[in-house]
Amino acid sequence: MTTPRARGRAGLPTVVGLLALLAFVYWPVLGGHLLAGRDLFRIFIPDSAFLLESLRAGEVPLWNPYPRLGQPFAATLYSQVYYPPRWAAVLLTGPIVSMTVMQLAHVALAAVGVFLLCRKLRASWPAAVVAGATFGLSTMMTRLGTQQNLVDAAAWSGLILGAALDATHRPGRGPLARLAVYGALSLFAGSPETTLWQGLVAVLVAGFAPRRVTGARVRAVARVTGGLALSGLLAGVALLPTAEFARSSLRMQGDWPWRLVWSTSWPQVLSALWPLADWPRGSYWGEDQWFILSLFLGTLPCAFAVLGAVRGPRRARPFAVGALVLVALSLGRHFAPAAWVLLHVPPFSLFRYPVKYFVGAALCVSVLSAFGVDALGRLARRLRPSRTRAAVAFVGMVGAMAAIGPVARLLSMRASAEAGAPWVPLCLGLAALVVLWPRGGFARPRRVRQGVAMLAVLEVAASHALLGRPQYTPLKTLLRPFSLSVFLPQPLPGRISVDIRSPEDPTRAGKGDTIERSLERLIPNRFVEERLPALEGFGAPEPLFSDVFHEAGQRPLYDLVGITHYLRQGPPPFDDLELLNTADDGTTLSRSSTALPRAFLVQRARVVTDAQALAAVEDVSQPFRHTAFLASGAPLERPECTGSVAWVRQGARHLELKVDACDESYLVVSDSHYPGWTATVDGQEVPIHRADLVLRAVRVPRGLHTVRFDYHPLSFRLGLALSVLGWMGLAAVALWRPRAP
Repeated sequence: MTTPRARGRAGLPTVVGLLALLAFVYWPVLGGHLLAGRDLFRIFIPDSAFLLESLRAGEVPLWNPYPRLGQPFAATLYSQVYYPPRWAAVLLTGPIVSMTVMQLAHVALAAVGVFLLCRKLRASWPAAVVAGATFGLSTMMTRLGTQQNLVDAAAWSGLILGAALDATHRPGRGPLARLAVYGALSLFAGSPETTLWQGLVAVLVAGFAPRRVTGARVRAVARVTGGLALSGLLAGVALLPTAEFARSSLRMQGDWPWRLVWSTSWPQVLSALWPLADWPRGSYWGEDQWFILSLFLGTLPCAFAVLGAVRGPRRARPFAVGALVLVALSLGRHFAPAAWVLLHVPPFSLFRYPVKYFVGAALCVSVLSAFGVDALGRLARRLRPSRTRAAVAFVGMVGAMAAIGPVARLLSMRASAEAGAPWVPLCLGLAALVVLWPRGGFARPRRVRQGVAMLAVLEVAASHALLGRPQYTPLKTLLRPFSLSVFLPQPLPGRISVDIRSPEDPTRAGKGDTIERSLERLIPNRFVEERLPALEGFGAPEPLFSDVFHEAGQRPLYDLVGITHYLRQGPPPFDDLELLNTADDGTTLSRSSTALPRAFLVQRARVVTDAQALAAVEDVSQPFRHTAFLASGAPLERPECTGSVAWVRQGARHLELKVDACDESYLVVSDSHYPGWTATVDGQEVPIHRADLVLRAVRVPRGLHTVRFDYHPLSFRLGLALSVLGWMGLAAVALWRPRAP
């Protein structure tokens, strides 16, 4: 058993080593560069800007009025509206710097959490260090920095499983409370798939616990499941609006095609231990996944994990089973049973990108690697070392390094696999030399553990030099102001249309989109930072009809929703537009004179099907200028006349208009129709109808009226009530003390 003094001697070098490794892995940050690749500048930085705006205004950011004609904000879990670390980072460092700060803090939390978990599992100190470094500081986790919500949620894995372990072996209020709180924080971090696999592994930990009393294991599983269910209750304020948004999105359509997109291919599974085994990858939306740019965990950690699964103690079994199950799920379309589960079994069928489950497999592999290091130490007691055996191992290593390249060619592996092939025998050979070299005496098992642990950590560090680091951008580039604002009226009375692009395709030739120009081009969703309402948007879940309406690119739709300005990476999209500016890279800003106002009156209305409404809004004759095509409500047929609509007050969650109706009319507002919006006419509540496929409309009588729209979703109120009850109950249980007899 480790004494406090020994723990103190080991603790300081461990902390210093962790900080040194963190500095090496993220050294560009020390030079003033920030993480800004892929979804960071498209989603997370704009979301942080809007979150900061709302926090400073003292508002709960339930609705974002800027992308896609307006859409829920807090209901997108990755917005992290209820995640305390996000508040602190955004308030203290701003929306741009906060993303890098969050990444650094959470990879450190991931490493420390797994280290503490392994210590609870009675792994040795060096073995626990290997596990923490493998999970928190591998190239996989570093490259995941562009998917901030996934990293943030995964960082709580070690603490969640540690609490589940305590709840299994030491029943009581404390472990269950910690499990519930850590699980809720994982949910608030915004990656429900991550929380799902964390729960799965936690239940496995309880299910494999050694129990001699009949029913004790069942009770342990019930306690852990109850703690996880309580975490869902604590996060109800986030989960209920999220479920409502998902129900109102393309995700719930039966033919939603994204469930198996970005499944992990078999060469990519191999690349977890064989660097570059998956390169070159296939097309961006093809058989290979591009969500995680590197799955490499390390040859030694993976080898130790296999040893830990085979020769480790019983407490290693749940992690061995978890690794196999989660790797199978990550294969998605490449493994028929996994594909069936992901397509037909809730809650797995609600999510996309099966490769996300590979992060859970990486956690299990990391923990198993700790058991493998200790198993290697035990093996050192029985294995007689000698210089001869060490020399044979060295010769074998050199021979394997020379032969493995041609073998990779014979096996028809991918082109870059040959370049990474020598890495595997080199690492395994060096570990064999540590085990076989004759030194240490009675301290030999401890020295073997320390030696192979040092090798594994060095491999983690060296892999960043071999495989590269994620995309960094100088801070001054990201702080460059939007120069085209001088051409836009403030505030913009209409909307702007921008180019909508999928995440940058690394296989595409040419310069492509650049982070440096992303604000100048208002690449979605960077227009949020400039408070410019747009038709387009980026991020999941995609609102219902967004594929045929928001991204259709048709002139009638642009005019219907009030597009007054167009920003394009090329010439203006229509010949009649007035060109306002052409940038040196060919980006153009143009103005339209045919857009409808964002709120207008019509004296005719028809109740139609969605297909008929879509045909009407696509019609080049633009019948929506005089007729509202309703999904509900009463038809209207009055003589066409001229009324007026004036904007009185507008906020993220409310809109007030002064309407002068020349006759009985429908007021059409080109904002998204969505559950939770209410309307009043002169203080009297009236129903909101879905008009022109996705817009809002209310019926108004003749005369002068005040029309007000407010967003008060029932899902938020119910979720808030559940969360408040859950947190109050948790606090009461934590503070309650039984009276002394």
